[in-house]
Amino acid sequence: MSGGATAAALDRSSRSLDDPTLDVERVQSPQLVTVETILYGVLAVLAIITRFWDLSSRAQHHDESLHAYFSWLYIAGDGYNHDPLMHGPTLFHANALAYTLFGDNDYTSRVWPALLGVALVLLPVLLRGPMLLGRWGALSCSTLLLFSPTILYYTRYIRHDPFVLVTTLAIVIAALRYLERPERRWVVVVGVMSGLLFATMEVSFILGFVLVTFVVVVVTWQISKAAFSVVIVTSVALLAIWMALPALGAPGLPAIPWEEPTSTNIRHFSRDLVLHPVFLASLGAVILGLIAFLSTIDRARDRDAGYWLDSVLAPLPRSSTGGALYSLLHDRRSLSISVGLGIAVVVALFTSMFTNMFGLASGTVGALGYWLGQHDVQRGDQPWFYYILMLLQYEFVGVFLFPIAIALTLRRLLPALRDGRPVDRRTYLRGFVIYWALMNLAVFSWAGEKMPWLTVHMSLPLAILAASVIGSGLERIELAALEGQLPGRAVWAACIGVPLTCASWFALWSWASAGEWERRANDLTRTLRPEIVDRPWVLYLPLIGLIALCAFISARLGSRVGVPVIGLVLIAVMLFAQMHVAFRMTYAEGDTPVDMLIYVQTSPDVARTVEELGVLSRVLNGDLGMQVAYDSGTSWPMQWYLRDYPNRSFFGSELTSAPDAPVVLISTDSLNDNPENHDMLLGYTYTEYAMRWWFPEDETYRRFAIAPELNKPERQNYQTDQQGPFTLGDVAGSVWRTVWSMRAPQQQAKIFRLVAFREIWAPIGSFNYRVYVRNDLVPLWDDIRY
Repeated sequence: MSGGATAAALDRSSRSLDDPTLDVERVQSPQLVTVETILYGVLAVLAIITRFWDLSSRAQHHDESLHAYFSWLYIAGDGYNHDPLMHGPTLFHANALAYTLFGDNDYTSRVWPALLGVALVLLPVLLRGPMLLGRWGALSCSTLLLFSPTILYYTRYIRHDPFVLVTTLAIVIAALRYLERPERRWVVVVGVMSGLLFATMEVSFILGFVLVTFVVVVVTWQISKAAFSVVIVTSVALLAIWMALPALGAPGLPAIPWEEPTSTNIRHFSRDLVLHPVFLASLGAVILGLIAFLSTIDRARDRDAGYWLDSVLAPLPRSSTGGALYSLLHDRRSLSISVGLGIAVVVALFTSMFTNMFGLASGTVGALGYWLGQHDVQRGDQPWFYYILMLLQYEFVGVFLFPIAIALTLRRLLPALRDGRPVDRRTYLRGFVIYWALMNLAVFSWAGEKMPWLTVHMSLPLAILAASVIGSGLERIELAALEGQLPGRAVWAACIGVPLTCASWFALWSWASAGEWERRANDLTRTLRPEIVDRPWVLYLPLIGLIALCAFISARLGSRVGVPVIGLVLIAVMLFAQMHVAFRMTYAEGDTPVDMLIYVQTSPDVARTVEELGVLSRVLNGDLGMQVAYDSGTSWPMQWYLRDYPNRSFFGSELTSAPDAPVVLISTDSLNDNPENHDMLLGYTYTEYAMRWWFPEDETYRRFAIAPELNKPERQNYQTDQQGPFTLGDVAGSVWRTVWSMRAPQQQAKIFRLVAFREIWAPIGSFNYRVYVRNDLVPLWDDIRY
């Protein structure tokens, strides 16, 4: 990409596709601007445009308005005190800084997430080394992060997750670079980013667990295979305890008293937890495992190497994970600087720049206790398969390449482990990212609270892993081109024929699936066109043609070159489809919940109401001094949108007397729960709007399988009338019923139209509110509205 290939590079033509050494040595170009530099410049410009364009067009989500409002209170002089409900303080300090510099509005509220989205796209440049992602792999990673639908949508959103993504990726990059070359700067980066991560969101505990356990497992394997076996046996024993004892009748673990954390409640909780059979059995398994682990480590150490730790780690190669850990532990100055900076970041943010020292307690014990308590609360009531279906709908490239990456990694990893050979760096990176992705998917799927924005924490490792595979494929093609082994006609057949065949498949299915709407049982279903009903085999002709075309290209190029050429063209097609999904969802329908990823969103009616209230106030008062009364059902996001109305008034859910405000905002729930509110508003005329609306989950994805882990029995089974309790066999059977139903062309067409056009077969739900305007102002109000 930035110089000619050397003769040594041409000798590598016999190596496999996933060979890490295929990022050939280059004669470095003296040019300051290379093709690679230009490509990163293009990606940077696109990242800035896609993240910052039209940031304020979507009304603030309920959670966004909370984050925006309390950040605004910070700069308004009311201070900021950490509350575990709204995660860590990093976001609030960052937003307060943005408001100080640029003013407070919807756009500036989202500046930091957008800026972090740009940083996330560019960070993979630090992984461009030949033993990491390689140049092609790093460029591919930046491209996948740029056009990831989940990451694009939520890096234009006032949440903590963009901060977590950037700090997590920075920690991973720094750790990998330190393993490559132990330098102090990477240790410092890990320390500072860890501090920011911990001060941002409680998922830091999950991510820390993933990173630490990976290092422990790898180092244990390098020290002693017997100790590694002990770790595996202990982990299996713990899993068996947590699964078997409840099944045998053991009571559930005591609930964390996060709502009333009094000293008495905490004392009772601690006593019940310590005496619980699951806790006691787990503690016994851990103690026995630890004794066995230390015993096997002690037998494996070099007794002539000095201190115990030295005798364990010093014999390991410097280039190994254990060797890097040994170097780190002996670099006390770097460790001190890193830990000191990390602690300084945590203390400064949690104490609100040393103005709220209690924040240290709420940010540690309080935050962990609160969010562990939410596991049993199960806010959202989402099933175990939630993130699996989410990823299938949006991250086409990452999901498609995930099993391929696992196969390629095991192909190189298992022989190396069997023969006792060192694992090459690129296979090591892939192995880590596979572990990262699987652990994130497992832990987030197990956690009681599942929300759509958490999907980004699975999308990130999937993008890195996919980029590694794509990079290896591009390197193979580049090498073949340098050797003159890339016939032009076959390549053109792939680059033109494969996309055209895929386009014909898409066009055929778009036409064939656009039949009439029919109501079947409780569903409104679009049928196949009559021309296709009796000959559904026509729908599969493009697929047959694609297989034949791929076989022809592979025969002309040979499997070693043909497979990556065909695969990369197919990936490009999937990336184009992913771009369509990302741009439609983010810019065209970002405030309309026809996407499972959007979940619940504030209606555009709210932004319209706020704009019209501003016009009315300026006509009546010349400023925003008009009195506006609002209830608890409309307080979020209205608390944010009415922040500049000095005469706003909040009345809870019940009006105790007739209001005199020109405008009253009240939710339909408050009206239904308190009928006397109607009598208080007789002198007003109302218009009803949607406050929030949501994706119809009960009629769509919840039917995929049974979810016996949910606390509410009515949320467990949407497939049949069968009542719980459900067994593992019941769950497996429900999954099979869904998969087997996909053999029907009608069902395939239904899913096609959902993914391609977001055509849902049930109405979206909504939570409504009313704008009551005093009768004498109705003519003026109508003039403003119309």
